[in-house]
This record gives sequence, structure tokens and C-alpha cells, in this order.
Amino acid sequence: MIEIRGDSGESLLFDGASVAKFRHDGKEESVRNPASTFREVRVSPRKKKRKERDQEQKYDVLLACATIFSLTIPESEKPKLDELVAELERIAAGS
Repeated sequence: MIEIRGDSGESLLFDGASVAKFRHDGKEESVRNPASTFREVRVSPRKKKRKERDQEQKYDVLLACATIFSLTIPESEKPKLDELVAELERIAAGS
């Protein structure tokens, strides 16, 4: 199981069979898609404002499955995202 925590209390959860997006610190599931529907991922670094230069780098993530998941994550969650994408690509290649 892989959980990626983003800003604003949102998260992505991969349980091996599906990817789900949760809101409100994991209290409300907003969407769930089968892992086999994975198409692509786009990760863009956010530009830092002057007041944010000492803060951790953030990334905007678009994960395309049957629907598109959007999430902003901190640098510390990027290794989990890379692990999630590797698993989804493995599953999609096997289908």
C-alpha cells in the first residue's frame, strides 16, 4: 500500500488494485479508479515565491487513469510518487 500526502489535506492511496483520492485528511473518498486504467503522469515543480525560498520544494501532479487525479505534493513525498508510478506502469504493461 502506498499513500502520498499532499497539501490541503488531500492524499492518493494505492492498494495494489486501485488508486483513490481522499480529501479532508483521509476522511472522504472523492474518486477511485482501477490501477489497470493508468495512462500517464505529469509532474511539474512549482515556482517558489520570495517568501517561500526557505521552504520545501512542491510539485503539481496530474495522474491520468480513467479520470485525472490532481495533487500538490512536497519534496518529501516525491519518492513515494515515483514508487507509485513504477507500480502503475508495471500493472498497465501486464494488461
